[in-house]
Amino acid sequence: MEKKKKSGVWTSVFVAILIGIAFVLREIYEDLPNAMLQAVMVTVRNTIHISLLFSWVVSVYRRMVNKNVRRLMLIVGCLLLFWLVDKIAKWDFTGSVTHPLVRYLWYGFYVGMLFVPTLGAFIINYLGKPENYSHPKRLNYLLIPPTILLTTVFTNDLHQKVFVFYNGFIHFDQDYSYDWVYFLNMAWFIGMGFYFVVMMLLKSRVPGSRKLRKMPMAIMAFAALFWVGYSMRLYNCDITVMDCLIITLLLESAIQSGLLPSNTGYQTVFDRTTVPVQIVDREYQPHFVSGSALPVSEEQMRQTRHSTVDLGDTLLSSAPIKAGRVVWQDDITRLNDLRTRLRDTLEQLGEENTLLQAELELKENRAKADEQNRLYDRITQEVEPQLIKADELLHHIEKGEHNSRNLIAKVCVLGSYIKRRGNLLLLGEDSGIIHTRELEYCIRESMDNLNLAGMFTSFHSSCSGSMHLEHIVAAYDFYEVLVERLLNEMTAMLVNLTCSNGRISMNIQMGCTEEIALQALEDIPLTVGSFRYEIMEEDVVIDLSIAEGGGLG
Repeated sequence: MEKKKKSGVWTSVFVAILIGIAFVLREIYEDLPNAMLQAVMVTVRNTIHISLLFSWVVSVYRRMVNKNVRRLMLIVGCLLLFWLVDKIAKWDFTGSVTHPLVRYLWYGFYVGMLFVPTLGAFIINYLGKPENYSHPKRLNYLLIPPTILLTTVFTNDLHQKVFVFYNGFIHFDQDYSYDWVYFLNMAWFIGMGFYFVVMMLLKSRVPGSRKLRKMPMAIMAFAALFWVGYSMRLYNCDITVMDCLIITLLLESAIQSGLLPSNTGYQTVFDRTTVPVQIVDREYQPHFVSGSALPVSEEQMRQTRHSTVDLGDTLLSSAPIKAGRVVWQDDITRLNDLRTRLRDTLEQLGEENTLLQAELELKENRAKADEQNRLYDRITQEVEPQLIKADELLHHIEKGEHNSRNLIAKVCVLGSYIKRRGNLLLLGEDSGIIHTRELEYCIRESMDNLNLAGMFTSFHSSCSGSMHLEHIVAAYDFYEVLVERLLNEMTAMLVNLTCSNGRISMNIQMGCTEEIALQALEDIPLTVGSFRYEIMEEDVVIDLSIAEGGGLG
């Protein structure tokens, strides 16, 4: 920081020395007897003026942050350069030549006189504003009056309302007077200059206090004293050079005092910031380093050209800037801690999830076993009479009774019922709706077992569609009751089964005596549907009808 201040002081001293040399050369060159030496003195003086002004314009281009302010400042700098070069061409190279081009060089003075203070009003509007500020478009209308006034100057040869030449254009710069349009031009020049000074004074106040920024006030005080002294003819000087110098100093004071945002004061920012950042050149040599920046190697900085570099608890990144790169560090200590905690939490959750899955599988298996037990209990409960009969028959078979073949056949009939009845319950467990072909399968298997027992059987069926489980079970239970009651006396059995459109029709014809048939048909339980029978000698014909939505039999 101290080094930066010393550099600024030495730059100011050097500029002041050059300006002093140019002033001295102007004061002494007319007293020199040698014309060649005079020309050298003039050339050196003009070179100093143009070089200093051009250097300032270049520095403005490099320093200004707001592109609108930078553009305005560059235009002002170019107008000042034009004003200075035009003055040199008019007074130092043409002298008293009366060529029309020389006269228009004289008129050209008013380009800077009219537009520099006008653009100063634009620049004043940016004082104290943020970097991304843009002036309102209506302010552009302020360029119309100086354009009109400049047109009147360059067309003066036609109307002579600015300068009146008494003897024509011969010796125009010696024998002339001013007309009313000239005073309009000067009024604009002085008025805009006065507006610039007043607004600079108002905006130089430090926010929240009565203090004023010292540098702009010092420059304005110097300008006021100069103009008072020049008006009183206390001294003689190159007024164009002094105007350019004063305007440049006022604008520079606005930059140095912070009224116009610029990219100066880097070291101050880096000293005060808590962000670990540094600016390096193309060779990755640091030029500005913040106090909180950790030391990193050149190789690590080079790696940031392609991707972010992980330094453990720090991420190193960079971005290109003019003539180098900006390198910054991101502290990810808290992020790493969070990652560690998250990893531990995920591991813990994974273990808990494994336990929960095991517990869930155990519950599912237990629930499945309970459900299976429930179904088995239900099946056992509903076929309990058949189980008891089958057990009794098996007991007789074990005793070796003489009719074991018939007993085995009866066990097979009961076994097919038990199997098929359980199958029906399992199929209808979820929705309570099953296909009517399941009834066909049940009766067919039962009659196959009857046939094995030596009984003549015939079965015909036509089944389609689905019905409620209770209707199919009711039809099958009705058939089973008849078979079990007539199993010992029945000689033949013919069944014709039709299932369609939600209706079950079963026609059963059995061969047995009338007395036995009447005993078998008494009190047959039927929860749904109805049946009727007809006994013809040793045959009985039974018609069963069950329809969905039907009443009790």
